[in-house]
Amino acid sequence: MGDRDTGNDGVQSPFERPVRDVELGAVAFKSTWVNKDDIPPFAPIPGLVMQSLTGEAIMINWVTIQPRQVVPWHQHANEQAGVMLEGALELTIGEETRLMRPGDAYTIPPDMPHSARTLEEGCVVLDIFSPPRADYAAHGVGWRGKRNDP
Repeated sequence: MGDRDTGNDGVQSPFERPVRDVELGAVAFKSTWVNKDDIPPFAPIPGLVMQSLTGEAIMINWVTIQPRQVVPWHQHANEQAGVMLEGALELTIGEETRLMRPGDAYTIPPDMPHSARTLEEGCVVLDIFSPPRADYAAHGVGWRGKRNDP
């Protein structure tokens, strides 16, 4: 282990490993810095507004759902995870339904049917997709499927 106590039962922290130089031309895309308020919104269904930020292999998607709205049963090939930021959402994944509140999180396997509905209050959810959903990426900001020039 050496002289330093890592606090990880002898396992070196990834923050203690050396970093290597990376040439800009060797990276898949340029980093994106954006404020949520500067991401163009789009509405795939009435009562639901999304704002997407896309990297090469991951996407984050702010989802704002108005009160008493239904997100119909659907499925997609993308793995999905989400974190409740505001409000409440009744989420059904497969045959299980749970009431989600701020701080609650979930994962949805690829191709798993799921739906959601808001009650008397709306909600804001941060969804994460891998790989990114092309249908959402077309409306958002970030990587567009082309390598950056050095």
